[in-house]
Amino acid sequence: MAGTGDPDGGGGSTKSPQELKSEVSRIFEMIAKEDECKLETVDEAIRALQLYADSKWKTLGKRPRVQQGIPEEFLCPISKSVMVDPVVLENGQTFNRLPIQDWLNEGHRRCPLTLQFLRDTRLTPNLLARRLIVKCCKEQGIKLPNLMEDEGKIAGDCDRDYFESLLDRLSPSLNDQKVAAKELRDLTNRQASVRAFFGESAGAFQKLLNPLSPNKVVDNPDLEEDLTAIVLNLSIIERNKELMEDNPFVISFLVGSLNSRTPRTRSIAAAALSELSILKSNWRLIGEAGAIGPLINVIGEGNIVAIVNASSALYKLLHLAENMKNATQARAPSVILQRIVKRICVDEMMGLLALLSRDLDAVDELINFDAVPLLLKVLGEDRPGQCKENCVAILDKICSYDPNTVKRIRNDEDACGLLLALSASSTATARAQRKTASIVKKIMEVASQSD
Repeated sequence: MAGTGDPDGGGGSTKSPQELKSEVSRIFEMIAKEDECKLETVDEAIRALQLYADSKWKTLGKRPRVQQGIPEEFLCPISKSVMVDPVVLENGQTFNRLPIQDWLNEGHRRCPLTLQFLRDTRLTPNLLARRLIVKCCKEQGIKLPNLMEDEGKIAGDCDRDYFESLLDRLSPSLNDQKVAAKELRDLTNRQASVRAFFGESAGAFQKLLNPLSPNKVVDNPDLEEDLTAIVLNLSIIERNKELMEDNPFVISFLVGSLNSRTPRTRSIAAAALSELSILKSNWRLIGEAGAIGPLINVIGEGNIVAIVNASSALYKLLHLAENMKNATQARAPSVILQRIVKRICVDEMMGLLALLSRDLDAVDELINFDAVPLLLKVLGEDRPGQCKENCVAILDKICSYDPNTVKRIRNDEDACGLLLALSASSTATARAQRKTASIVKKIMEVASQSD
């Protein structure tokens, strides 16, 4: 087709965008009328669309980032652009730092690509991917932006003087506090340099915490949400985690935010506590500040994002015996089982129950709840291997403490068949097979005693 330019030479077209649009319409009408569409016609359509797109970009005065010659593996799954600063999530998926950090800052705790639950949200630089991307871009003649260039494009430069002025505005009137907090929330969300300023500037955390007294915050939910989000953004940096550990008011503030009347603030606070609980030294501090009960309340009452955030925090905190006891006293097993009944965040709930089942009082609560039929039902569903592993581990704990449960399972042909199938399954994890074998052994012992 002569009018659409030289397909091999890569030349442009002298036609106007409107003329090219008409050409595209004509070719698509031709495709619609043909009984068997020819490949040549499809190629014509592709070339015409490309020329039309080029003309539109010229009209707008900008063009998209060049991606030709770049393997798809080097493009961020979120932004679809070349990864300038590739980082790895705990599940092994690689993203560009800024897009995935934005995703996590919004409170998400699942991988956006696989939807796997993330126990740990720390980002690890993918140095090998970075080297390969740099090499590829050099070979293709594509200039790779500086690591900090994208941040400047997104949020603009924030110098230290402006940062300090925002901190100073957190002291005077309520209106100044709200404006400064809103700006700091945006900057700490977008720019790593601003998050680093807090750790480098003397007294920065004290100035940030100035408006957090109950008589000011409780009556201003918007300010409370912004300040809670700032703490979450700051907690991403390891140095800031350590500084917050030395300032117990941060943790007590976050625990207070868990009781906020706004669901979004509760969710953000749970995400911040999850970040801080990455440090084992914070487990006791967070527990002693009274976080366990409110986190369980978030699981019982919150939306999906809030539940995942609270689960992520509790999964780490429950490794401390005192926190485990506090969770059981707060009726955590029953709250979690209610979520499972409604099939809400089942994978996360099973992970928490598996931890709680190490406590005898928690096992008693599971028995009183009559959790076994529910657990067997979940075990028979199409669930990830880790979920089934946790499920059968909980069943094994119950069977170890309650002989009546073993007898009930023995008399249930479907349950026995399910357990036998799992023990022989090639897709089951090794731990799931061991726990299943342990239950089967208990069933056989009961059977031999009754014969």
